Amino acid sequence: MATVITIQPSSTAGSTTPGAYSSQAHHSPSDSLRRRPHPSASATPNTLSPSPVHGAPSLGRVSGRDGASCDACLGRKSRCAMNDITNKCYSCDFHRQDCTFTLSAGPVEANTKKRKLPDTARDHGEITKSRLSTVQPVQPAPESEAAHPAQPPSMIRSGFFNQTTQHIGMTTELEPTLLEYLPLDEYDECTVSASRIRRCADDCTFMRVVNTVPIGDSQAVSLDAIESLVAPYGSTLVEKFFEHVHPSFPILMEDAFRQSYRERRHLSPLLLAAVYVLTLKFVDVGTGSQTARRPDAQRLESTALKLLIDSLPYPSISTIQAGLLLTQKSTLATASLNGQLVTAGFELGLHQDCTTWRMKTWEKGLRKRLAWALYMQDKWSSLVHGRPSQIFAFNWTVKDLVEQDFSDAFASGTNSVHDDGDVGHGPLLFCHMVALTTILSDILDRFYTLQAIEDFRAAGNQRTRIILDKAKPAQIRLKEWFSSLPAALKMESSTGEIVETITDEHARNGALHLAYFATEITLHRCIVRSLAGDGADPYLAHICRSAAKTRLISAMDFVNRLRPAHLRSFWPASARTNFSLIGSFGMLLRITAPTNEEAEFYRIRLCEYRWTLSVSHKNAEFMGFALESLDHATMLDKHVPAKPSIEELMASSAKQPSRPTMGSGGYDDALGEVDMHGGTGASSSVISGLASPATSVSDIDGDEMPM
Repeated sequence: MATVITIQPSSTAGSTTPGAYSSQAHHSPSDSLRRRPHPSASATPNTLSPSPVHGAPSLGRVSGRDGASCDACLGRKSRCAMNDITNKCYSCDFHRQDCTFTLSAGPVEANTKKRKLPDTARDHGEITKSRLSTVQPVQPAPESEAAHPAQPPSMIRSGFFNQTTQHIGMTTELEPTLLEYLPLDEYDECTVSASRIRRCADDCTFMRVVNTVPIGDSQAVSLDAIESLVAPYGSTLVEKFFEHVHPSFPILMEDAFRQSYRERRHLSPLLLAAVYVLTLKFVDVGTGSQTARRPDAQRLESTALKLLIDSLPYPSISTIQAGLLLTQKSTLATASLNGQLVTAGFELGLHQDCTTWRMKTWEKGLRKRLAWALYMQDKWSSLVHGRPSQIFAFNWTVKDLVEQDFSDAFASGTNSVHDDGDVGHGPLLFCHMVALTTILSDILDRFYTLQAIEDFRAAGNQRTRIILDKAKPAQIRLKEWFSSLPAALKMESSTGEIVETITDEHARNGALHLAYFATEITLHRCIVRSLAGDGADPYLAHICRSAAKTRLISAMDFVNRLRPAHLRSFWPASARTNFSLIGSFGMLLRITAPTNEEAEFYRIRLCEYRWTLSVSHKNAEFMGFALESLDHATMLDKHVPAKPSIEELMASSAKQPSRPTMGSGGYDDALGEVDMHGGTGASSSVISGLASPATSVSDIDGDEMPM
């Protein structure tokens, strides 16, 4: 029986509940969306299946060669580069076939001819390219192949690569009610004009399979071309991907991908390139080898990005998968690319509940995983770039993730799923990250929309009280989220000590906890900003700033206690900004400090934090962004006016009329009661929950806070 994995649904209009999807097939999103096999169609062994892209990167075939080409490369009319380690060319080594020269040399020469590796500078600028005229669509395999024991049906019968699947919306020219009367075949399909209409469910959900995707030169970028950019490290990179990335970001199907990679069939070059791009950092290619080339990382990245951009107008499932992987590299995770990727997901209907759709159980789980991964990318991109989110609760019906949604995510025969009871570490980590992201979405919608900012500005001196009132649900959800973390996802042992012997699984928890601190900081930044101005109540400002101070110290201590194993693990693209937010929050508290002494306290803590970042930088290069951001903020701080001393402030306050105290008909009555501490004896008002003058995390939220 499937068990629901702990995820907190959003209770507000601006956020949603968790669920996600992914597939290796780079055509229709399910086997239920495949075209019927043509009577004359036959599967072509070892046929490379580029993703449905148009346009071409400038990757021309090279006419000159260093020595004669082998028979296989001559037949493909592709560049032949020798790998002296295996005594084969890279293409034959990739395909695990003999490398012979019977067609390119005489009998004696064929047996003795051996070539040098091409010049590095020239070879890195050239990629094998097949003639466009030789590229043929991958035909659907015979129906009997659908029962392949090691691969899901749609992984084998992937359909034509020049087709795309589109979700039919309720406002298009096709009337859904009319489509209900279409005569459907055994595949629940019907031909309409130049496309096929597929009925996915009885709730008027239809998909359109279109065969009009332009066949451009980009499709000539084959698996061989991608492999040549990283040879001879291809298989190592795949292993590293499933070791470091996939456990916490399971948007592929491990068994299906591995089989496709072994057989060099039904695997999108775009997806393979994305896997390689994201995994290069985990492979130490070294400089000791004199024969092995270093992977051409720059050309690999530019080729993958080109293929992705070309495929977005005609997206497939592998387009979404590759896009999500590439946007986990912070230098590629732009706001514009995020918007295009979300739109592509809408095109495939990933924003809809697929529970009743006519597809296999594994495919529904795959679809939900990919959908929620897209949701997380959108929300964290909104935070990182300060741009509006593209996904809204009123157009998002994806259901919560359950255990069976991960049944085909990991390789069979491993303990990836069932090593921690009902579900494994990877699914737990993924689901708790989704749940945390829904809380972030709630905070962004409540406090950071243009309308919300305008409402707070119009509230004048009452804005802090209004913000604190709105913050109650988010603070409660954050507390419940953290208290629900299983032991496997915590950063510390049951005794509260940091785990010294760090397993690979515990090392991955760093990104989850960093995201938690970033979410809390995002909430408190709004509160601290509202205190600016002459009308702010001094006592209210004091307790709010005390709570903010506690959060900052806790976050800085967390970063200080990260071990090299944590830093070398997989971190999503948002991590570099999340580290920067800690410094930005400290700078906000420094420049808004009421006294010079308090400002000096934050200056010292920021200097300590900078030192921590500089030490950690050697194990996590993306820390350089946080260092640079902090340095820029420090330079700008010189423009902030000097603060008065405590004595000067107290002398000034003595001349002001007294303010009402807590519990005397003041802020408690205005904000209402909410028990934030579970009966610990602290004040039960939201102010004490958000802004206790305590100096330790445990004083505010008991023993539930991390670190």
